[in-house]
Amino acid sequence: MPTATSRKATAIASLSTTIPQIFNDAQKPNANQRKHAIALRKIQEQCALNSPIVEDQPQDIDAEGEAAFIQETIRNLNKILRIRKREPHADRIIRFVATFIQYTQQLDSKDTEKEEDNDEENEEEEEEESETVSSRFVEYLMRHLLRGMKAKSKSIRLRCCQIIALSINSLGEIDEDLYQDLRQALFERIKDKESSIRIQAATALSRLQNADDEVDEADGKTITQKLVHILQHDPSAEVRRVVLFNLDQTKETLPFIIERARDVDAINRRVVFLKPMADLQDFRMLTVQQRHQLLKWGLNDRDPLVRRAASRVIATHWIRHADHNLLEFLERMDVVEGDAAEDILTAFLSMRIDIINDIKFDDQFWDNLSPESAFLAKVFIKFLQSKKYDEKLDALLPEVTRHAFYIQNYNHLWQQASKETEGDYEFIIGQLLDIAKCLDYADEVGRRKMFVLLREILMVPDIPDDHLKSIVELFRIISLDEKDFTRTMMEIISDIQEVADTDDTNDLDMENELPAKRMRLADRSMTVKNEQADEETDPHALRQMVARLKCLTICKHMLEHTEESLHQNSTVYGLLNELIVPSVQSKEIVLREEGLYCLGLCCMLDKTLGIHNINLFVHLLRNGHAELQQRALMILFDLIMTFGLSTVVSKMESETELHEIFEFCLDHDNVELQAIAVEGIAKLMLHRLFQHEETLKLLVLLYYYPSSVENTKAQQCLTYFFPAFCYSSAKNQAIMAKIAIPTLEDLCSTYADLDKDEDMVSPSQISDMLADWTDPRKVAKSKISRLEDQEVDLGLQADMALQILSNIYNETGVTRKTMCHMLSKIYIAEGGEDRLQKILTLCETIEKEKPIKEVLIRNSFRHFIKSVKKHLQQEDAVVDDQREDDSVTA
Repeated sequence: MPTATSRKATAIASLSTTIPQIFNDAQKPNANQRKHAIALRKIQEQCALNSPIVEDQPQDIDAEGEAAFIQETIRNLNKILRIRKREPHADRIIRFVATFIQYTQQLDSKDTEKEEDNDEENEEEEEEESETVSSRFVEYLMRHLLRGMKAKSKSIRLRCCQIIALSINSLGEIDEDLYQDLRQALFERIKDKESSIRIQAATALSRLQNADDEVDEADGKTITQKLVHILQHDPSAEVRRVVLFNLDQTKETLPFIIERARDVDAINRRVVFLKPMADLQDFRMLTVQQRHQLLKWGLNDRDPLVRRAASRVIATHWIRHADHNLLEFLERMDVVEGDAAEDILTAFLSMRIDIINDIKFDDQFWDNLSPESAFLAKVFIKFLQSKKYDEKLDALLPEVTRHAFYIQNYNHLWQQASKETEGDYEFIIGQLLDIAKCLDYADEVGRRKMFVLLREILMVPDIPDDHLKSIVELFRIISLDEKDFTRTMMEIISDIQEVADTDDTNDLDMENELPAKRMRLADRSMTVKNEQADEETDPHALRQMVARLKCLTICKHMLEHTEESLHQNSTVYGLLNELIVPSVQSKEIVLREEGLYCLGLCCMLDKTLGIHNINLFVHLLRNGHAELQQRALMILFDLIMTFGLSTVVSKMESETELHEIFEFCLDHDNVELQAIAVEGIAKLMLHRLFQHEETLKLLVLLYYYPSSVENTKAQQCLTYFFPAFCYSSAKNQAIMAKIAIPTLEDLCSTYADLDKDEDMVSPSQISDMLADWTDPRKVAKSKISRLEDQEVDLGLQADMALQILSNIYNETGVTRKTMCHMLSKIYIAEGGEDRLQKILTLCETIEKEKPIKEVLIRNSFRHFIKSVKKHLQQEDAVVDDQREDDSVTA
């Protein structure tokens, strides 16, 4: 019978066959890694121990046998470290090693637990942890992997990071020096140039974030802060995704997690809702603003899968936080203040069709409305309308007369409410007015009751602008036709003005009411008055101004719902002369703004009126304050879109004046005016109502200038506009091609003169985008272009190449380098023999007279020359073939 010594010797001697066999079996598909880990552990104990493991006794380790085992194991492991990523056999070995480490540490932890239970009196001695074969193997392996994490080979760095990431939770208690070395190595690898390595390093670090809040001396950041930095700035979507999956949700990290709902990668945006937001213990960890902002982004995302994930979070996870009580959920979402509340509830109802039949609105419900229940009623009714659930809708909607009484009742409660509750009642009335738009006004009695009630409410001075808008829309619904609607609004406006002109109201009462809710419409006008007047405001004058502002607001909403020309609805002319024009001429800023808005709407309904007032709009655009400038510019764009460019230009000196106006707006310091100008010009150009090379050049410059980066509205608009403009028409693309190179020159100069605190897209990236926009092949493939039967010049970029080569000859520095880079991006294959010959001549001139010194750029330039010669040879071959065909035909 073999002795223990002989068995040990046999085990050591056979290491070169037994361990490779285990590694070989572990890399097979469907391998049982746990079984192979147990087998390897047995070999480890046979080789590394002089005697079997005994509880309460230190392990009798044989250093030579242990070294032999470790050496053979590492030798086999090294074979897969150089294997490239995504190789399944190597991935299985990595998992096997991690499983082995986990299994050996589990054995040690069981032994430790038994020792702690055996004798509490020797607690101090037991705390002095003795070394085990497992701990010694782990330390040696980690030291080996740490060396590999600095290797030049990216495959070795990747595999070493993989093993550490998979096993870091199973390492047990390791030496402090080893831990610090491991931590520092991971800090270096999260900056690795390979994204796959950064993924593994970030995974490993995320498993240390709870146990380690020590600050790194290099940058003063903790592990959590480093992970947040990766989440915000790592260029790889996969790396950011790993952090999203593993970053703990705390008050400090949640704002950065929410930011990823606007990630450029659609999968990452979806992951925000699938993992961290679904795992939240209570969505009240987010502020009300954060909740609405997050869900607004998710529910309005362009990717349907993101929208579905956001809806599922609401309907499946967050509703549980409110004990599946929908009204409680709406209260926590703060439907009064939140700007995405309607989208949120609609998404919930879309995901939970099963509860539709359970929602009922009885008389008790309508008599005891809260902001949440009123909001639920409105959104639910609109949802049923959109889904065409007519039977359920008929059962829920109250009669018109009854609903009018509800509005009247809550309006009375609002007028009598205290400051604490007036906001709730105001919100409830707003929801009831929206519900009223969904009612059927075939019942004449109900229609008249609603008509009288709405007229009474409009005459009250304490109505908010939102209610005004809803009431005007309701009047349009219940009116017989547009003329009846206009006549009704005119009568109400006349009555309001008449009441304001009378002296029946006590001026002292007016002064007392000013700070209260009844003068909501006067807030802005009072502010202006207080700034402009040195003396006390005359209550009577103020009352008239408030009434006029209210009339202008009603007039604005009325005109927004009017489609008939003023010639067919002449009653509006009286309103124009008595209310709108005097308001535009008023000294009060707020009246001028509202009056100008109404005048613009009138101009849309009457071409003669619009032409007559063009000079007024231009004057206000140049000389007015910010609000007036913005409104005047919007009106000017609307006039061009409605009546044509020639109509507007006819009132100017020339079309050049219009270009100067656009240039003035694009160069303006006011970002809102700039954004309006960008959007308006983009629409005109896409509709081919205005095409001007210099204006297009200004738009391109504005898109890339560092000073305009913060104007997100303009940036988003131009991001869509340029590809749409260039790919939709060969003529549009030709204009872009004509201004592309001069514009690129200007941008290169700007880039060279940047200040230290300024940031700008590199000229090489700009040239790539310009080359892409002017690629004639994309226009040729465009469906719009084919519909218009346009002939596309596939040699368009050959003309650009001549401009580029001229710049390479004349310019130096950044400009020359950028132009050389752009040559490799343009398409000249179908430029034609004449253009290609000119290009080749210019290239040869540059080579002789002003050769390029930088090696990489020179090689790229010579490669371009070779491609030109190749295309010329192909052109010659085509010409020869045509001549042969012609001779045969002759």
